[in-house]
Amino acid sequence: MDRRKILKYVAYATGAAVSAPLASSLLVSCQSDAVSTISDSAATKLSFFNKKEFAVISDLVDIMLPKTDSPSATEVGVHSMIDQMVGTAYRPKAKEEYQSKFSAFYKYLNDKGIADMDAAAKMDVLKTLEQTADASLKDAKDGFLNLRQQTIAYYLTTEEIGTKYLNYLPVPGQYEPCISLEEAGGKAWAL
Repeated sequence: MDRRKILKYVAYATGAAVSAPLASSLLVSCQSDAVSTISDSAATKLSFFNKKEFAVISDLVDIMLPKTDSPSATEVGVHSMIDQMVGTAYRPKAKEEYQSKFSAFYKYLNDKGIADMDAAAKMDVLKTLEQTADASLKDAKDGFLNLRQQTIAYYLTTEEIGTKYLNYLPVPGQYEPCISLEEAGGKAWAL
């Protein structure tokens, strides 16, 4: 066998080994019953959160990114994406750490009685937690910051937001490192 064929086979094997876990998680996410929404009346399948936690996640992502001139976080499926990513893409140790911090955050919210609050009061609870220096609330604060970071990142990487509300170039053009916002059409670039 000549060297080119060997390199070609090695490239195929390496690509398959690297992409197989990602492909399997993407294939699972394409199944219609794999992703749940809070409005489903039929039995739903969640990957990580239980139904009560998922309801809280749905509520919180819409408080962080409500509907304005762009869709809310739940309208583009951010809550489902968080559940799927943590449940299927996180490694066991990372999943365990996420669960620990989320549980502390969830307990904090329940202790504050967030279920009975309006959106403004819920936002105040979240702001207070974000600004706290109390060491006993570190895990709860980390759980909130993880959720907030995921919410923003997944929101900005959805197809609808990326193509309709941010600049989007499906095939990159010439690299221009320093251009003004006006030269970019007045919108930030999609991720």
